[in-house]
Amino acid sequence: MKHLYMLFIAFIPVTGFCQMVTGTVKDGNQKPLEGITVTEKGTHNGTVTDDKGQFIIKIATAKPILLFTAANMGKYEIPVNGKKEIIITLYPKLNSLDEVQVIAYGTSTQRNTVGSITKVTSSEIDQQPVSNPLAALEGRVPGLIVTATSGMPGASFTVQVRGQNTLNPNGGGLSPIDQPLFIIDGVPFAPQNTNVNQFSSAISPGAGHVYGNPYGGVSPFNSINPADIESIEVLRDADATAIYGSRGGNGVILITTKKGKIGKTNLVVGFDDGVSVVGHLMPMMNTQQYLQMRREAFANDGLTPNNILYDPAYAPDLTVFDQARYTNWQKYFIGNTSHHINTNEAISGGTANTQFRIAGGFNRDTYIFPGDYADNRASFSSNIHHVSDDKKFTLDFTTTYSYDKNNTSGSQNLLTGYSLEPNYPSPIDNNGNLVWNYKGVPLDGSYASQNPYTSFKTAYSYSNTSLNANLLMGYEIIRGLTFRTSLGYGTFENNEFSSTPIDSQNPSYNPTATAQFGTSDAKTWIIEPQLEYKSTFKKVSYSFLAGGTFQQSSLNTTQVEGFGYINDDLINSISGSSTQTASDGSTDYKYTAGFARFNLKWDSKYIIDINGRRDGSSRFGPGKQFGNFGSAAAGWLFSEENFIKNHIPFLSYGKLRGSYGVTGSDGIGDYNYISRFAPTAYSYAGTLGYLPQNLANSQFSWATTKKLEFGLELGFLQDRFLFTSDWFRNRTGNQLINYLLPSQTGFGSVVENSPALVQNTGWEFTLLAKILASKDFSWNISFNATIPQNKLLAFPGLASSSYSTTYIVGQSINEITGLKSAGVNPATGLFQFYDANGKITSTPQIPSGNNFNDYYNIGNRDPKVYGGLQNSFNYKNFQLGIFMEFKKQMGINYLGQLNGTPGWEFNQPAAIIAAHWTGPGDNNATLQKYVSQYGEAAIEQANFERSNGIYSDASYIRVKTVSLSYLIPSNSLKKLSVKSLRIYVNAQNLFTITDYKGNDPETQNFYGVPPLKTITCGLQLNL
Repeated sequence: MKHLYMLFIAFIPVTGFCQMVTGTVKDGNQKPLEGITVTEKGTHNGTVTDDKGQFIIKIATAKPILLFTAANMGKYEIPVNGKKEIIITLYPKLNSLDEVQVIAYGTSTQRNTVGSITKVTSSEIDQQPVSNPLAALEGRVPGLIVTATSGMPGASFTVQVRGQNTLNPNGGGLSPIDQPLFIIDGVPFAPQNTNVNQFSSAISPGAGHVYGNPYGGVSPFNSINPADIESIEVLRDADATAIYGSRGGNGVILITTKKGKIGKTNLVVGFDDGVSVVGHLMPMMNTQQYLQMRREAFANDGLTPNNILYDPAYAPDLTVFDQARYTNWQKYFIGNTSHHINTNEAISGGTANTQFRIAGGFNRDTYIFPGDYADNRASFSSNIHHVSDDKKFTLDFTTTYSYDKNNTSGSQNLLTGYSLEPNYPSPIDNNGNLVWNYKGVPLDGSYASQNPYTSFKTAYSYSNTSLNANLLMGYEIIRGLTFRTSLGYGTFENNEFSSTPIDSQNPSYNPTATAQFGTSDAKTWIIEPQLEYKSTFKKVSYSFLAGGTFQQSSLNTTQVEGFGYINDDLINSISGSSTQTASDGSTDYKYTAGFARFNLKWDSKYIIDINGRRDGSSRFGPGKQFGNFGSAAAGWLFSEENFIKNHIPFLSYGKLRGSYGVTGSDGIGDYNYISRFAPTAYSYAGTLGYLPQNLANSQFSWATTKKLEFGLELGFLQDRFLFTSDWFRNRTGNQLINYLLPSQTGFGSVVENSPALVQNTGWEFTLLAKILASKDFSWNISFNATIPQNKLLAFPGLASSSYSTTYIVGQSINEITGLKSAGVNPATGLFQFYDANGKITSTPQIPSGNNFNDYYNIGNRDPKVYGGLQNSFNYKNFQLGIFMEFKKQMGINYLGQLNGTPGWEFNQPAAIIAAHWTGPGDNNATLQKYVSQYGEAAIEQANFERSNGIYSDASYIRVKTVSLSYLIPSNSLKKLSVKSLRIYVNAQNLFTITDYKGNDPETQNFYGVPPLKTITCGLQLNL
């Protein structure tokens, strides 16, 4: 009996440390935590929690202690003490590494992803007084360049991720910019980032020499209310974008709108009011300086100014106009103050099963021009999220809707209005009527400058409605296996009107009015069924996602023009015209794909991510319609290794990652693989005919971009300092282009694949630092910088191709070729240049055939480095944010956009005075002499505008955003039943540090509206 008792006592520990312990791990909101590593301390015995937060572990020691760890959670220890079931709560480490990031078809965190993704949060957006969300991205994301085309309300922005991948597919003229794919709440934005206007206006002046705004137009993103946005994620590398296949070849930008949260119903009301002005402008000549220029010009031509019509020396500004009169036309036209009003209201709340949010907003921005010009936008958004009691069924329904109306001048001449003679007579009489004749001088542009007030008479307006809706439903079939379907629909409808009324024209010519009416309707629908399986096994957690995409997009446009209106009151009706012409267009694009993603994480240290996609596009002919794309990526969280923890304790976070993949492109337009016909513009014998539109080619196929990237992420001193560096290389081949053809073929070009290979490489850096942190004061810094390089690696047959004088192998595809200026001839006062042999000549030869002749490689306008720096200060209830954007680049200066040759009857920048040639022997002049007539000087001026003389340093540092806010203490609000009240002042484009020779180094457009300096005051009330 004694021996049996001793055996029983000895067996007790064995049964204790062989027992099975189960448990559940939850977060602070009592939601299950997946992927938490559970180990028995002092042993290699461990497991990982599943998607329910549950685990089972077999105890191996007599007095077991369980250790719960995860890369993004605080460490937790608990003794078992004989318990068979344990429930614990873990809390996350609070830093940006663990913020939720939206990725393709899901979410992740920076700690757990191996892709290159940057998130811009709603708090960063809210600090900026902007009406277009694209403006909120400038300088804030490495690898992303966002550039304003104008400071006018509703104007477009160009957006590019990691450089230009493709050659100019149009074979000359304006080169399209590679735009990323924009997705809003899972639905591709219907118009993407293409200008939605069809007619020219002050907001879309075109690519002319003077206006210099080739990408200007109306931005569709102005229809989106920034206050509705929760976050914007920019996806750059292959791992992040390859699952989007051909659509993500140029990067992807995901916009996620705000959602409701669990809790009591909450009402948030915001209102702000402000003003905007032009920051810096180059001064123009005053009357004395202008008249001196004109007199010197006539003297150089050996002419005496007179008031004789048709005479070469006719100069009414010198002989008729008041010589003492001075009007600062620059101040009059663009020196005014625009006003900004914005208000937003949102109500949200919900239970654990159902949350909702409903919001509305109104925004109004006026123009800096004289006149009643403004952009008005009303917006509405809603969201509902529901989950069933058994947590198996989920539903999300999101909608955004807006109506935007903008009116401005229909004349581009409004932009060049300040080149008017400073002594020009009053444009209107005492009754407010336009003056067409002053003391016998016609003011209609024939012999003196046109009456500038005609621009205020020509009207342009557009209105658009935008709808984006998505329904996402999911059901967990079995544990870990979920089926979901995303159903999306987007539409963008635009209406335009442009008119030239009778009262904007000289009545001496018996004018009639004309009007243009245009519509465009972009639609897209998308269906994406998905099946996802998540599971864990010991220290391994993995997931597999498979799905498909069915998408169709269409664009329908109409243009109707009416002529012969005899009454301006009828100009808004097409039926009021005596003659009409009409045209329309329609395109349909169909896209289908199957995709899959496999993700594996082992021991919270090693990550593998594999993506694959097979795309089908309607833009290719039979046998060419499908392409295969994919990526593979891996990451190593080496900071979780014991040898790092034990020997480098100050290194709190470290990750190495790399990715490689292939994305594609079908961006060449629709229907090019078949022959297309269209009706002729004019009838023959009373019957319309048909003309062929293109040369068919069914053999072209997908362009491909091969993306390679390596990244290093480091955190120091408990992640107080976070540093990330990325090196990337994108190579795009099998280029899709419109290859230029001789005119004898009957067509100017044909779509085909080019063997050219374009490479974009670069370094990207980010730094997040918590400089100071105390109870009452904190100071945080966020910095990013990108050093890019673009290069044409190869172009077989370039020398004999249509692109022989467009591209240079080994140089950027944006390389600029032009004449090389040799300054001003001291004897003649005319520009001179270097020929191909380095000799000075006054008759340089421009390219012809396949020869550059006297053209040199004069550089490119690619940025050399760009980025931004954010400083955030918090003192008690005060918050101050200062964000600076910087860019080092070369750009076109004001000398490339002069309105006329200096000396002609146009005012010029005052900077020309000290730089122009004044007489024989003037060796210091950098600009040629003044002239009054078209002749040799005008020819040399045209040559100069093809030379390196019009390019100079356009680098800048801009204080982009300054925001100051104060949160009123809650004790002061109790009697008002107000939860919180914040008052704030925000400023945008406060000032710019630059040596740029022009008005603005960003837009580089002398006769345009630069980004405006804006200051707003507002409040946000939480009820």
